[in-house]
Amino acid sequence: MADSIEKAMRNAKASLELSGFKVEEKHTELVRKALEKEITNEEFLIEAKRLAQQKDGDLK
Repeated sequence: MADSIEKAMRNAKASLELSGFKVEEKHTELVRKALEKEITNEEFLIEAKRLAQQKDGDLK
């Protein structure tokens, strides 16, 4: 399963980068944790929102 997750993540990253998005290691690690069920969907959403706000300079 780990191999299929890694392959899917590489493909998704390449697709996003072709579309002009920058995928950082912290984003990759967050998605990996969610896919491997290390964190809940709720935890994923909270952290994704935090990262988005951090990027916008809106740390709360």
